[in-house]
This record gives sequence, structure tokens and C-alpha cells, in this order.
Amino acid sequence: MASARKTPGSQVDGPARVKHGDQIGIDGMVLLRAIIAPYAPATLRQLPAVEVLRQVWIQQYYTDDQGTRWRTSAETPPASVRLVGPYDTQARTGTKRETSWDGYKVHLTETCEPDAPHLITNVLTTTAPVSDMKVTDQIHARLGERGIVPGEHLVDAGYINAGHILNAAVDHGITLIGPLRSDTNVRKATDQGFDNSRFTIDWDNKQVICPNGQSSVTWYPANSHRGTPVTRVRFAPRHCNPCPVKQHCTDSVNGRGLTLRPRAEHEILIRNRVEQQESGWRQRYQQRCGIEGTISQAVNRYEARRSRYRGTAKTALQHLLTATAINLARLDGWITGAPLATTRASPFTAIRLTEAFSS
Repeated sequence: MASARKTPGSQVDGPARVKHGDQIGIDGMVLLRAIIAPYAPATLRQLPAVEVLRQVWIQQYYTDDQGTRWRTSAETPPASVRLVGPYDTQARTGTKRETSWDGYKVHLTETCEPDAPHLITNVLTTTAPVSDMKVTDQIHARLGERGIVPGEHLVDAGYINAGHILNAAVDHGITLIGPLRSDTNVRKATDQGFDNSRFTIDWDNKQVICPNGQSSVTWYPANSHRGTPVTRVRFAPRHCNPCPVKQHCTDSVNGRGLTLRPRAEHEILIRNRVEQQESGWRQRYQQRCGIEGTISQAVNRYEARRSRYRGTAKTALQHLLTATAINLARLDGWITGAPLATTRASPFTAIRLTEAFSS
């Protein structure tokens, strides 16, 4: 199958490769036209393989007055619907920072008591593009269905926001712990700006007081770009423009604007961002490091990154069997008293340690 490409002429896709890709597209279009031609057997176009071929070619190529051309990366469908191969039509492309892969994603949950073996309690398989943020509530629901809800759940930053913390507490009695993303205000990043925590909010009277003592002039409900409910607040230009500390607040000539989450989520966000700066919180959160060892064990010892099956259901079954094997190995090690493996140091860390001891 032809794959998505970057813009023609880039280092990744040279002119020769683009020309070859275009030719593949032309050949595929000739085949598809022959299949749907009046003289072709009607059963051909009903074959599942032909439908897959048609979808792939629509997603990867287009035809206009100039002929058939290979789509650029920007012209292909989003990863959530784009096929990545003719053999597994449920697999999709996932991207995390600079890494991309075709297939699926597995989310593991394990116990972390210091006086008991660390066992995997939940395995959730999704297609690769599904965001970690979308599965947190689903993981808690699964744990609740089986009666193994934890008192505390330590998660990576990708699985937590203020809404998840609230839902976990209200729906399942779980204290969700993880690093909330820092404020995105540019000035706040330099420790000179006024983020939302610097404003006094009167929720009952629907009014906000700024750090310089001025009151907001508008307060109205709205939806964020994700469709979640928020409140938009605006301060008057007559107050903001002559303000002596405006440079720490806003560049807008129309006055400072705030976007507030629902009250319960807002208060969680403010409180937890302060708590996660404390040493006690960081020591508490260190217990989550064990899951990184579990992922390493699953990948390096049980080949979790290579799916032996096609389709989400069978891949999920493989992940469950892998987790079961890990649990059996850990129970055996716990019963026989086998020592835990030490944390591996990266080559860069090893060099630093060597230099420190030699000096």
C-alpha cells in the first residue's frame, strides 16, 4: 500500500520516489476502473479486498484534470480513519512526539503496594491514535465493574485533568494523582504574569476581581474548542489599557479575558497545581515509576510491541495474555524470593556517574 508522504521534493520524499508513488496510484486506478466496468463480473466489486483497495486509493490518491496524483500528508484523512495496510483494516497510525507507529496502544494498570507483588489489574487496548486522556474514565469504570477500585491511582500527565480528578472522586471514590499541565500563559511561564490563580472569583455573584482591584464587566457561559462547558470573563478596556501592571497581564487592547472551567474543576486545578510543587507530593508520586518497569518488561521480554493477530479484539486478547504471563512470573518471583531487577541506567547517565566517581 502506498503510504502518506510529506510535500514533494523534501528530503524524505525525493522526486523519484514521488514519481514512483504517482505511478502506483495510476496503476491502481486502472485496476479499479476495470473492476467497476460494465463488462466486469458484478461479484468482483463486492469482494471485501476490492472495497479495501478502493478505500486505500481514495485516501492516498486523487484524480483531476492533470491525472492521478499521490496526496501529501496534509491532504490525507486524519489518523483515526486512515487505513495503514490492506491486511488489518482496524489498525491506525499513532504519533507521540517524534515517534509514529501503525497499529494499537495498550494501557496498563498495576498495584504498587511496597509489601506485595505488583500485579497488573487492568488492560485496555485501543487503536493507536486514541488519546490517553480519553481512556481514564473508562479504566476506572472497568476497575469498578470488577470491584477492585484503588484508593489512589497514580497516572502519567497524559491521563489526568481537573475533570478526571473530579469524576474519579465522585463516581468511584478514587484519589487521582498525577502532574497537571502547567498554565499556558506566556507571561506565567516567565513567573511575571498573572494567570487565573491571581484573580479573585466570586462564583455566586458571577464576578472576577483582577490583581489591580478592577471588576470584570462580562460573564457568560460558553463551550471550549473541545465542546466542554466553560465561562468567559472579560475586563473593560477602560480599566486594562491604563493599568500600571498591564504588561504582566495582557497585550489586548480590548481588555483581559479569562476562560474558567466549572467551579469544582477550577478549584481542583488551582489546588493541585500548588500541591504538586511540594516535596511530599513528589515523593508520593514516585511510586508510579514501577509502571515504566512493567512496560519495559512487557516490551523486552514478552514482545508486546509485536501483534501476532489482526484486529482490535484479537490484539486485545494478546495483551491480556501478556499481562497474565507477567503476573504469573511476578507471583513466582514473590513466592520464591527472587530479587527485583535494578533500574537500568541510560548510557548517558552511566557516563556521568563514571565521571563523578573518577573525579
